[in-house]
Amino acid sequence: MPDPKRLSVLRNTGLNYLGQAYALLVGIVILPFYLSHLGAEAYGLIGFFAVLQAWLQLLDAGLSPSLVRQIAHYRGQAEDFAELTEPGRLLRSFEIIFVPIALLTWASIHAASGWIAEHWLQAHELSGATLAQCISLMGVLVGLRLYATLYKSGLQGLELHGWLNGANMLIATLRYFGGLFLVAFVTQDPRDFFVFQVAVALIETLLMASRAYALMPNPHLFTGFDWSVVRPVLPFAAGMTLTSVLWIVLTQLDKVLLSKVLLLKEYGYYSLVALIATGLLTLTNPLVQTLLPRMTMLTAEGRIADMRALYLNASRFVCSVLFPMAAVIAFHSRELIFAWTGDAQAAAWSEPILAWYVLGSAILAVGAFQFYLQYAFGELRLHIWFSVISTVISIPLVVWAVLQHGALGAALAWFGLRLITFVIWPPLVHRRFVPGLHGIWLKDLVRITAMTVLGLLVGEPLFDAIASDERIDILLGLASSGLICLVLVAASSRPLVLKLYVLITKPSL
Repeated sequence: MPDPKRLSVLRNTGLNYLGQAYALLVGIVILPFYLSHLGAEAYGLIGFFAVLQAWLQLLDAGLSPSLVRQIAHYRGQAEDFAELTEPGRLLRSFEIIFVPIALLTWASIHAASGWIAEHWLQAHELSGATLAQCISLMGVLVGLRLYATLYKSGLQGLELHGWLNGANMLIATLRYFGGLFLVAFVTQDPRDFFVFQVAVALIETLLMASRAYALMPNPHLFTGFDWSVVRPVLPFAAGMTLTSVLWIVLTQLDKVLLSKVLLLKEYGYYSLVALIATGLLTLTNPLVQTLLPRMTMLTAEGRIADMRALYLNASRFVCSVLFPMAAVIAFHSRELIFAWTGDAQAAAWSEPILAWYVLGSAILAVGAFQFYLQYAFGELRLHIWFSVISTVISIPLVVWAVLQHGALGAALAWFGLRLITFVIWPPLVHRRFVPGLHGIWLKDLVRITAMTVLGLLVGEPLFDAIASDERIDILLGLASSGLICLVLVAASSRPLVLKLYVLITKPSL
């Protein structure tokens, strides 16, 4: 294994973006074919699985993110990581904790599958038996991905991003292209589709497990639970668990309620909206996977100035990329959905909803940086209180918006809550952890927002000139408009990439 103290965050972030961009691009290309081959109801079932999986991440109990931080912390304090046995013993202990959780999860979902099929999902084309069997398979998928996420977390803590992203690209190829081949040439039965996804999830879990134990100092095969390595992690894990519960409620409650309110066909269209909105959040994942362990290491080494500079420049970079993308998508929601899927009905249904969701998601992605700052210090008390208060306010508002106004109400509530949070929360966190930084951060935010709006105004005539009834022309027009926004944002800033390179390539002590 390469010397972890000389790993470059810039290189790791690049590798992460390569892997994530591949998975995202493959999904964007393949998913419309799923819609056409399986139908809107079956596609809505896939969207329901995404929501179910998000909620059942709560079963992780904060252990996976705690594993990332703890291994990074071990690396930051130990002169020779290879001599430590704690990382492997911690991983083994978490594996044992997950055994009853995974089994009970599958049993519970299997037992409830009939009720969900008959009384929750509103399907007209798919039978109740088909829905129930698919939901039962979802329980198996959740259990396997619970373990896969645990092993991935260990590898992220080791900053082994090159191998990890290569493996993720392999799994994405199997999952999407294999699934497309299945539904296009073999069968359109959604049960067979989910059986195939279970097989891919099993391969992923075994692959990640074998690599994690090959690289971490590990115990013997029959080594059991070790309380001595778990106990120090529990306070942080407990905080992560609570914040995870609140995060899931804040970001997934609308999706659960809409799965009951909407027809399954309409929920298929809504799943397209949710996929694009979630895709914006996903774009930050590669940077975050690199940023969290490095910020944690810098904090453990006492290099607070370097950590602060890294945080600020990473936040600037995310704003510079996400704001132009979100603005173009919001301004041309109908055109984007039609160019992507070729489905005029889906485009018309999504138009008034997508804009508010993508704008809210962009704000949420940037606002998450305040959590990353607290994560690096290992102090989550402020974040917990904020999450509790936000949840108490959000739940009744979201329930009312969905039940009274459907998908559009959910979209408006999503945007409004994210915007209010973004105005109130960052200055409080910055004042507590990095005094004097908020003014610089806010100045950059205003600059990026202004340049994005200017880019939209300048790019609109070009979009009108390029776009036509042809889907490829619409995509070219959207790309041109987005490029103008990105260029104006980049031209208004200092050489951010160069500054990031200088900060990131400084070796740890």
